[in-house]
Amino acid sequence: MLSLIVQFPGATPKALRYRSTSLDQSDLILRGFNLDALGFAEEETTEIAHFWGEFGQVPLDNWENKSAESYQNEVSQVLQKIHRHEVQKVVLSRTHFMSTEAADASATFQSLCNQFPNCTVFAFHHNHFGSWMGATPEVLLEGTEQGFRSMSLAGTRLSGGMNWGEKEIEEQKFVTKEIHRTLKNLGGHVRRTPQITFEAGPVEHLMTWVNTDNSQLEAFETLEALHPTPAICGTPTPAALAVLHEIESYPRELYTGYLAWVKDTIYANVLLRTMKWHSNGIQFFAGGGITKDSVPLNEWMETEYKISALKDAVQLK
Repeated sequence: MLSLIVQFPGATPKALRYRSTSLDQSDLILRGFNLDALGFAEEETTEIAHFWGEFGQVPLDNWENKSAESYQNEVSQVLQKIHRHEVQKVVLSRTHFMSTEAADASATFQSLCNQFPNCTVFAFHHNHFGSWMGATPEVLLEGTEQGFRSMSLAGTRLSGGMNWGEKEIEEQKFVTKEIHRTLKNLGGHVRRTPQITFEAGPVEHLMTWVNTDNSQLEAFETLEALHPTPAICGTPTPAALAVLHEIESYPRELYTGYLAWVKDTIYANVLLRTMKWHSNGIQFFAGGGITKDSVPLNEWMETEYKISALKDAVQLK
């Protein structure tokens, strides 16, 4: 059973319960970064107040927060591989555990809704995967009147910045190019919208929509063709995955996977800006794209900004 509460941009929150089913019979698909996709069928709409009873009840027994020095060393290892032309971009991530028994999940969800109005704010509980919450800005795939579209989102700066650097511009171009290639290989005419700045709470990203007029695409096959994008993995994908396997020192679980609503039409979000709730604290997940122009300290600070934004949303009882 999967219990879910979600607020899409511009909408009101709703709570639902789902039962496990086959992918071809599913209304909702959940996939972790390196985990198999699971299908769920909608059972009922429930009261939001009833959702929180089972949320975040399992303790986290062991954790180790990565130091700034350790993370920057990992970035340096990635940069060596980029300079040797083994890979062009790698999205390196880390976790941070905040020990507390006083966090209020319901109030924190509302805080995320207030602070991230342009994002899909979600919380869900599953007996195997645990309790997750977040505010994701990234749309992996969405149905449109003309066909489908996917969001190329990359590059990060604090809100209100004046200019984008070459590093961030190049980082986002990698993502746009790969999404364009993937959709074009699936058939149809593919076009891109102009690049804009997308506000996601206290940070901003570069964003481009990549549209296809192929309305006959099969939802799950298209999701799997797009996943993982260079925005969450790197490029070329096989080489970036190999680097992550070697250097990134923890399992991402559901972080940077996707949650896809596939009933009637499709709306799929990448699971970003995520936190996993436990009875003794909250585990935060954040990462950033490493390219040839990356500076290790700057990459550490980018993850700090993203984690701090989530920490700021956490409400205490």
